[in-house]
Order: sequence, then structure tokens, then C-alpha cells
Amino acid sequence: MFKGHPKGLYVLFFTEMWERFGFYTMLSIFVYYMQENFGWDATTATEVYGIFLAGVYITPLIGGWLADNVLGYGKTITLGAIIMGVGYLMMAVPTSSPAQLYIALAVVCIGNGLFKANISVLVGNLYAHTQGSLKDAGYNIFYMGINIGAFYAPMAAAGIRRFVMENFNVTLAEGYNAGFAVAAAGMVFSLLIFLIFRKHYANADYQAKEKENADVDVVLTKPQEKERVIALITIFAIVIFFWMAFHQNGSALSLFARDYTDVFVGNFTYLLFDVLGLHAILFILLGGAAAFVSKATRTKAIGGLFAVIGLIVLIVKINTLGEHNEIAPEQFQSFNPMFIVLLTPIIVGWFGYLNKKGKEPSSPAKIGIGMIITGLAYIVMVYAATGLPSMLSLDGGSSSITISPLWLLSTYFMLTVAELHLSPMGLSFVSKVSPPKMKGLMMGGWFGATAIGNYLSGFVGRFYQNWELWQFFLLLVITSFFAAIILRLFLKKLKHATE
Repeated sequence: MFKGHPKGLYVLFFTEMWERFGFYTMLSIFVYYMQENFGWDATTATEVYGIFLAGVYITPLIGGWLADNVLGYGKTITLGAIIMGVGYLMMAVPTSSPAQLYIALAVVCIGNGLFKANISVLVGNLYAHTQGSLKDAGYNIFYMGINIGAFYAPMAAAGIRRFVMENFNVTLAEGYNAGFAVAAAGMVFSLLIFLIFRKHYANADYQAKEKENADVDVVLTKPQEKERVIALITIFAIVIFFWMAFHQNGSALSLFARDYTDVFVGNFTYLLFDVLGLHAILFILLGGAAAFVSKATRTKAIGGLFAVIGLIVLIVKINTLGEHNEIAPEQFQSFNPMFIVLLTPIIVGWFGYLNKKGKEPSSPAKIGIGMIITGLAYIVMVYAATGLPSMLSLDGGSSSITISPLWLLSTYFMLTVAELHLSPMGLSFVSKVSPPKMKGLMMGGWFGATAIGNYLSGFVGRFYQNWELWQFFLLLVITSFFAAIILRLFLKKLKHATE
């Protein structure tokens, strides 16, 4: 999985890792901040959340066009990183004015629009003349960088909130402001890595009009270009339903974590939410896997050492815990990126095995499988939510009836498996299928579809507050299965358009 890739991939890996660390630090506390600082109800907070995410993912259409036709990818990404950092700093300033928040959010959206799609294009450009399978693996590695940053982000947000509240006598809302400052710091690291190590990706920082550098292996007629664009638009329309369901992680699922999930848990469950305990478990899993799977003696030894260290830390940690331990709702958002990092090698290996057998699904087929798994994930939530009181009956408080955190963790696990069938494959698919002169624009189209889905995630959020909980989650089951059925109907045409 990691062999044969250009050094530029790892520069972009760490650039994106720190950018996503900043973004998800901000996002993990965003809904909580709005409710705490402005006193907004769930409907208002989730609607603003959805509009913001729509803005974050629609602006790459403009950013992609600017990079394709005016500034180039590197300059556009640099400008975007600076603007995003400024937006997070604006959010770090305490305020009672929603207008200040809206301006800050608009600045973040603009910066993200310049940054997000174009760094994904750079990744594809690194593989302009290589086989598609290597490009797929490259995007999976890049996607791991995204999720390593996202994994640590909620931990950082919860940690800084606790620290400033305990040591500076500030309110909960100001604790969240400190989290936004940490997001700005993440953008500084991202920008420095991108600029300092530019030489490693400079050969990929070209525009399609620069014919001496462009991917000349792809020459398309006008009808072929049209057919490919239609295929991409079809995929964009399908994935809207995935992002609508997936991004409930920052709205409905976050509210569910706060209001309906046990915050006092036993030792084993708490280890999953404790930074030291969780890393000890990861050391055991990853180190043990390396020790048993690797053929290299050195790798086996290092893996075994990490597994032993993890086991020792885990035993010590368990002995320091009480009978009941408190968890923070922000921390649930660490599990999706953690599962991404753990499951990516497994999923890539599985697809590699199928490829050798001549049975690997096409990218559109993988996306369809992802939609089915998304529906199954929300069936878990339908079952978990049955019998719980509605949001309306809580009158702004938390439920006296709560359930185990393991229900949410199960849902996050399944959503992660769905995401790995859909998101990195989608990025690679767009890079491979886009007409050469429209790479930035088409990658922006992928994020534009994400934008619509994200807006809808907030739009349907109003039903979370007004319906029975199980009814809301059932809606997401139905829309996910509907999208899978529609994709199945168009599968042959999509395959033909991309051959």
C-alpha cells in the first residue's frame, strides 16, 4: 500500500492532516458553542451548522476554477490556508453578536474553498502517468492523513476547554473559543509544511493549459468529454444523500451523544475515551498486527515492542480508574477518523485481493455499497432510539433515560466502513475521469455535491427536534437505500462512460 509513492504525497498528507485538525477541532464544538453562547435551540443551531457546511463545500467550485485558470494550485492553496486561519482566529474572540460569528464563518468558507479541492487535485497530478491502482492507493493514504488530523481534533477541543475553564475561571462558551484558537494554530502548521517542502510536489503544481506538463495521455473528443461530465454529475447527485446522512455526526449524533448517552461509564468503555488508554489500545492493535503479519524481522520486533508497551500502559491505566468515569460528548467525533486509520489498510487489502481475482467492484459500485452500509448504520440508531423521549419533551435538558455509548460507537464504525467505500474512491474517480482542462472544476463539483448534502444535513436536523427520534433516523435509512437503488440503475452507463 505504501510502496512506490512520490515524496510529494507525504508533504500533502501532513499539510492536509493539520488543516483537517483545525477544521474538525472547530466543527466538534461548533453546535455546542452556538447553543451555549447564543442560547439557540437545536433547530436553529443545526440549521446554521448545515448552511456553514454547505458554504464550506460549495466554495471549492470557485476555488477550483481560480486554480485552473488564474492562480495555479499552489498559490490558491496557500491563500486559502491563510484565510482559513484568520477565520478561526475571529471565532476565538468571545462575542454576543451573531453577526461576528457569521462573518467569521464566511471567512472560513472562502479559505476552505481555495484550499480543499485544489490540494486533492495536486494529489492526482502526482500520479499523472502512473497506473490507476497506484493512484487509488495514493488517495487512500492521503485520506488517512485527513483522518489522523480529525482523530486528534475533538481530543484537543475537549482538552483545551477543560484546561481554560479550570485555570482561568471562564465560562463554557469561552472554553469553546479557546478551541477555535487551537484550530487556528493547526492552520499555521499546515501552511508551514506546505511552503517549506514545496520542492517535493512542485512537479504536480501545473495547470492543464501548460501542455508540456499536463496529462497528455488523455485525449478526449467533445462527445467523450460530455459523457464523462454527465457520469460525474450522476455520481455527485448520488453522494449528496451520503453526506446528508454522514454529517449528522456534527449535529444530530452530537446532540444525541450529549442528551441521550451515558456520560458515566465503566473502566473498559472509558479507556476508549481516554487519550492514554485509547493510544495504548492502538499500540496493541497496530503493533500486534505488525508483529504477526509482517515478514520483516525488524518490523516484527518493533511491532511487538509497541504491543508490549501498549499492554503495560493499559494495565497501569486500568488500575488508576475508579468504578465510574465521566466522558465528554465532543470525544465521540474522534472515533470515525480513528476507524478510518485502522480500517483503511484492511479495506485497501480487500480490494487488492478482489482485483487479483478479477472481481474488484468499479468505483461507482463501491459508492453504491457505501450507501447500503450507511442505511444499515442508521438502522442501528433506529433500534437504539426506540423508546427514548423526543427532544421536544426534554424542554432543553438531557434525558433521564440514557443508553450505552456503544450504540453510537457501532454506528460510527459502520459509517466509517461506508465512507471508505465512498469518499476516497470518489476523489480518485473524479481525478481519473475528469477531462484534463476541468480537473479543478470537477473536483470542485465533488465538493459542491458534498455542500448540498451538508446543507441538507442541517435542513433535516429540524426533524430531529420535532419528530420521535426513531422516526428521524428511519428517514436517513430510507434516503440512503433510495440512493443505492438509483445508482444501481445507472451503473452500466457509468461504467461505459469511464472506460
